[in-house]
Amino acid sequence: MALAINIDDLLNKQKIESNRIEFKKGWNPASIYHSVCAFANDFDDLGGGYILVGVDSDDDTGMAIRPVEGVPVEKIDGILQEMVSYNNKMSPYYMPRTSVEEVDGKQVLVIWCPAGINRPYSVPENVTAKNGSKEYFYIRSGTSSIIAKGEVLDELRELASRVPFDERGNPDIKVEDISTLLLREYLVKVGSKLANELYERPLSEILEQMDLYVGPSENRMLRNVAAMMFCERTQVSSSSGHK
Repeated sequence: MALAINIDDLLNKQKIESNRIEFKKGWNPASIYHSVCAFANDFDDLGGGYILVGVDSDDDTGMAIRPVEGVPVEKIDGILQEMVSYNNKMSPYYMPRTSVEEVDGKQVLVIWCPAGINRPYSVPENVTAKNGSKEYFYIRSGTSSIIAKGEVLDELRELASRVPFDERGNPDIKVEDISTLLLREYLVKVGSKLANELYERPLSEILEQMDLYVGPSENRMLRNVAAMMFCERTQVSSSSGHK
């Protein structure tokens, strides 16, 4: 799957918050899935995060060390297959996106973890344990993934009901699904000047100005209310959307 952001921007920690990026020198699923879970829970509503496997970081600056370590090409398929089983160990099920990028002549595995639509998520302390492992809820604290406890855990569990359904982002709604006729009727009815600009500006700009988008800049999603009001045939499931 293609990344929603340039790999160089991730390596240089540009355009998105640095605490949404984590570098891993090698493939360590037990530790990595703590971060997958933490990014999926998106406790601070930043939009999830990215884990770059095959990239070491400087202890003082936290920046990527170049040239990168890389992941041996022959190991990538095996890692991706392992991830299928590890994803099933998350509760509820969660599937991060993956992309293999060439950097400094080597392969880097990027694990993109958008905020999950069914949070909160938990994951075994060690996903590789054959006999099972205690599950924990993880969140991000700065640039680290930690176990959510006490009041923080209570607040994390309340996230599911905090955002009204119609305000949640839905990755299944596309700009092409929006009826400009229905949108113009609404804008005329409420007396908005945007009605005159509807056919002069990109539709995405109009929708953005109406605050119908949600999510980080590299993964903007239309809110469910956009489909409910301006899609002729789109059906919005009650389980859809970014919570």
